[in-house]
Amino acid sequence: MEFEEVIQSPQNAKLKAVRAVRRGKDADHVLLEGHRVFADALRAGVTVSWLLFDAERRDERMQATLASAEKSGVRAVPCLPALLQEVSELNSPSGILAVAPRPTTSLAEVLGKPGLLLVIAGVQDPGNVGALVRCAAGLGASGVATFFGGASVWHPRAIRGASGTTFRLPIVDRVNPEEFFSAASTAGFSLWATATDGRRPMPLEKDQCVALLLGEEGRGLEASWLAFCEDTVGIALKNDVDSLNVATAAAVLMHQLVPAS
Repeated sequence: MEFEEVIQSPQNAKLKAVRAVRRGKDADHVLLEGHRVFADALRAGVTVSWLLFDAERRDERMQATLASAEKSGVRAVPCLPALLQEVSELNSPSGILAVAPRPTTSLAEVLGKPGLLLVIAGVQDPGNVGALVRCAAGLGASGVATFFGGASVWHPRAIRGASGTTFRLPIVDRVNPEEFFSAASTAGFSLWATATDGRRPMPLEKDQCVALLLGEEGRGLEASWLAFCEDTVGIALKNDVDSLNVATAAAVLMHQLVPAS
């Protein structure tokens, strides 16, 4: 494989582009960091714009990733490891960082499918948001919506936490809560809140439309959001445990709500 000259300046245009995405100044693209995330994105049909890789790594995994990039028509550019590390979100960078157009899905599209819609309402930690997306994809949710004010599903750590599943189901990111409640009601969705004293949920009926709201750990859902919800579901806990990690709670509830196919 033949590559371009090694990027040796922090002022390189591609490094500037990565910084713009990372700082939220470019909302039209996402960062894909790591061999697995890059491979999962390709398998999901994502059109990757280009790939930066550690110019000093030539191990077997790196060679396999570069071969995959070449096969998919992705332009791979070598970069000095210190510069690649400077723009990385990881404590131990993998030596792979790609840029791709951010998928776009409208609120109407997400609400156009029956089933269980997972609503991530104000969760601040990107890792938890990624884990929630992974639960939604793995347990059969119809889609995901996140509220403005929480972490974005397109944050690099959220994408990494989702292990590539971010590209496998419809997602609308950082919606205005009032807009969501109005649109969900118009689309015929029932809004269910999660709480420790909520009822134990039963599997949804065929073609039933439910939006399940999960809030930030500890703080929970805002009172103004609860006012829009017509039901509350929860998990019966034992041994004086009063709460679960938000992704764990989502997994338990979705396992109970989504019928086995």
